[in-house]
Amino acid sequence: MKIGILVAGPLPEDLVKAYGTFDDMFRELLLKQDPDLTFQSYDVFKDVFPVDKGECDGWIVTGSLHSAYEKLPWMLRLEAFIRDAIAANSPIIGICFGHQIMATAMGGVVEKAPSGKWGAAVHHYRIDADKRPQWMDAESEEFALQASHQDQVTVLPESGCLIAGNSFCPNGMIAYGQSGLSIQLHPELSAPLIETLLEQRRGQSMTEEDADAALSHVHDGVDADRVAKWMVRFFRQPRG
Repeated sequence: MKIGILVAGPLPEDLVKAYGTFDDMFRELLLKQDPDLTFQSYDVFKDVFPVDKGECDGWIVTGSLHSAYEKLPWMLRLEAFIRDAIAANSPIIGICFGHQIMATAMGGVVEKAPSGKWGAAVHHYRIDADKRPQWMDAESEEFALQASHQDQVTVLPESGCLIAGNSFCPNGMIAYGQSGLSIQLHPELSAPLIETLLEQRRGQSMTEEDADAALSHVHDGVDADRVAKWMVRFFRQPRG
């Protein structure tokens, strides 16, 4: 199975040198669960898109330093690609910015968090047991991943099914039928990377107090491998 990685923005060079690119992280994350996967990357933030949606069997939309409500030309093209993929029953997963741009593509609303705070370090999401899809396991009613966001989905699209969230980010995980899935949290990001980001934001976009509070949870346990299994099962589930 070939997965197309739609890269929605680069990480800063210092982070790339230390931790790799978004592409690298998703490859490493998913190959641990399914070594038969192959990948192709597209820098959609540079307006580099697949010529045809049949080039890959599934898609991932990455995080970004951009905001989905900027409505840049490449973002509008990406929104159209997302709608077409979902309509064609071609599986697509959005992470962080990818979660947000999928929501805007499908008619939802993305804004800054009402509190004005960052969602940073390890966050726990509660799963709605009544909405749990078949590709998810039932071993726990919650999961934990690294967070790094100010924006969030504040209005759920009509076609979206809310699967999980928390008090800070209620619309944290959304499914769109059998073909669309998005998560605000990051299964691909490591604790050291988030720690670096928090130190860079300290006294800039985050107060000292908020940075310290987030740093106290940056090395908490996460369910990255569990969520990666969900992603692979989502990609490989039979579709009509």
